[in-house]
Amino acid sequence: MRILILLLAASLYVAAEPQSALTGVVTDASGGSVPNARLTLTQRATGQQRTALTDNTGAFTYDHLAPADYLLEASAEGFGAAEPAAIAVTGAKQRHDIRLEPARLVSQVQVTAASTAQTVDEQSKALDIVDSAQMERRAEFSIAEALRTVPGLRVEQLGGPGTFSNVISRGMRPADTSFLVDGFRLRDAASPQGEATAFISDLLVANVDRIEVLRGSGSSLYGTHATGGVVNIITDQGGGRLRGDLSTEGGGLGLLRGTARLSGGALQDRLRFAGGFTHLNVLDGIDGDDRARNNTAHGFAQLQLGPRTYLSGRLLVANAFTQLNDSPYLAADGRNFVPSANDPDARRSALSSNVLATFRHIFTPGASAQVSYSGVVTNRDNRDGPGGTRFEPLFNNSAKFDGRIDTLQARTDLSLGRYHLITGGYELERESFDNQSIDPATNARLRIEQASNAGFAQIQGRYLGGRLQLMASGRVQRFNLRRPEFSTGSLYRSAVINTPPDAVTGDASAAYMIASTGTKFRAHAGNGYRAPSLFERFGASFFGGSFSGYGDPRLRPERLLAVDGGIDQYFARNKVRVSSTYFYTRIQESITFDFSGGISPATDPYGRFGGYRNSRGGLARGVELSVEAAPTRSLTVQGSYTFTKARDRASQYGTSELRSPRISEHMFTATASQRIGRRIDVTFDMFAASSYLFPLYPVAFRFSGPVRGDLVAGWTKPLSDRQSIRFFTRVENVFNRSFFEEGFRTPKAWAVGGLKWLF
Repeated sequence: MRILILLLAASLYVAAEPQSALTGVVTDASGGSVPNARLTLTQRATGQQRTALTDNTGAFTYDHLAPADYLLEASAEGFGAAEPAAIAVTGAKQRHDIRLEPARLVSQVQVTAASTAQTVDEQSKALDIVDSAQMERRAEFSIAEALRTVPGLRVEQLGGPGTFSNVISRGMRPADTSFLVDGFRLRDAASPQGEATAFISDLLVANVDRIEVLRGSGSSLYGTHATGGVVNIITDQGGGRLRGDLSTEGGGLGLLRGTARLSGGALQDRLRFAGGFTHLNVLDGIDGDDRARNNTAHGFAQLQLGPRTYLSGRLLVANAFTQLNDSPYLAADGRNFVPSANDPDARRSALSSNVLATFRHIFTPGASAQVSYSGVVTNRDNRDGPGGTRFEPLFNNSAKFDGRIDTLQARTDLSLGRYHLITGGYELERESFDNQSIDPATNARLRIEQASNAGFAQIQGRYLGGRLQLMASGRVQRFNLRRPEFSTGSLYRSAVINTPPDAVTGDASAAYMIASTGTKFRAHAGNGYRAPSLFERFGASFFGGSFSGYGDPRLRPERLLAVDGGIDQYFARNKVRVSSTYFYTRIQESITFDFSGGISPATDPYGRFGGYRNSRGGLARGVELSVEAAPTRSLTVQGSYTFTKARDRASQYGTSELRSPRISEHMFTATASQRIGRRIDVTFDMFAASSYLFPLYPVAFRFSGPVRGDLVAGWTKPLSDRQSIRFFTRVENVFNRSFFEEGFRTPKAWAVGGLKWLF
């Protein structure tokens, strides 16, 4: 509270300072003005962004700017883009004109690799960006599906739209990829591993500016679960003139979707806002009886209290329903599997909300501080009954999983000259888990709370005229676990409750750019840490008066070491970029779920037949190769190949097989986007993977890898200077291939059509 009072007092003190402004004109290669060009101004130290659109003369204006260092980007459909410009706003009105360059790859600004703003050419880690323009061309409505073409990522969807999804990075496990929204963790304290996997399928594109994907460990910046990779969903922060769109689509699988978005600014852009709402309804699904619904609302607002002071808030709410099928299983012959069969009374409902409030003050162009609160609340209800084909309960039942995570963060960013930036802060996190099991014979409940305190610091340096980039960061986190509360008899009542050990993580990276040849060398090393989740330590099922424990209060944390290095090379006057990365991850100790006989009532102190236990970890290593090119001003192409070799030290199948589950050794992606004239665009993207293993007790079952291509075509008709209408169609799985994800059937070829009004 004292910090908030001091920052508010400082903002009132500087409220009368002279206003800074940045103006300019955007032109094309021939010197003509470009109307409706999109500009993004990003403050280097904080990552705070402001967007603007040019008027009919190509002019733009940013008012009420705090003195600081910024990066300015500009792009326009059909005209190209400009390389981000570094601008130092000093307090006076400044002018910066921009010329767009067609058929040239440009470096986008990102904030995830360092938690501060950098261009992709400056950052020293492996990072990819999926921006709103790409998602628009591919007509994506799901965050998970938008990630499918990122090198090194494996996206699994266990069925049709709205069904359970996994995102796997670099041969690791689904829980090793951390999801963020605007740099703050988005995870479910009540999920089995305490991560975001439980509601990845519920994340729809509603008010998203871009998605940044950091490949490799990020624990020193983002804490637990950021051990294999980080997916950061960046909110559209509005600003500029009022704009938006309304869209509707429908077609195969009984899919219906509607979306509304609006953004802009008021009070001379001191108030900036953006928001979106989307409704998804799948009436049929793959077999005609796989219903799914989702309502997602996402909003952002920021008020500039003074020239140097900002108050912002963001809300993300998702309400989802999914009809569930039985899990696949191995047939009696031990060779063939039975895919996911209908279960008429199995369903899942979920409600999640995520709020973020930030108070930021800029003391000087090189010093700023902010205080943020983030809250994630999740409520899931899994219901089942006697209907179905295999191992069905005797009664209708309900398993409720409620989680809450509150995070308070105080952070400061300090520039030492133009070439050094120091970031430091403190973070308090409190998470709670509430699990209630209900059927005619049972009303059992388990409640747990855990808190942690963390300190983090990072230093960035630019040397040799900016050609050499160095970065080092560290994080120390201490946990405090409260004794669980059980409403009925439990195996864990007499268990010794130990707080997880302290987490100490570090990270270092370096990059060197040779401008004359367009070559960048980069290297990154760090360690990761994941504390056992509350469910992994105390989770159980209790139905029909029968108690089955899964957790182990004695679990030790997961630890790993990760290194990667690579080369980025530009060719043909920056029309082609080729990247190669080698990665190596050593999992020193892991947590696994074991029902293969490694846990038995005779030897387990809690009398379990199976459940969570510590394992000896494993290795994941491989190579990522990617290419991006803009051969002409109307054509862009991307492609990637990933080789991954992932092995466990102890089998997860109860056999001698050590190959890690879910991991394909070979993955390939390709995307091509062609604009035809000024109104038609066609985009094709493809993902293919080799075979992989998955445990179907009592064997490791081999599944053929997916081969999938999607095709989108759109036609845009201008209605006025600021309005247009777009008709589009999307065909998924155009090759009509039949494949399974972990034994779950996936859709063959299907299509939707729709229209969008943009204003």
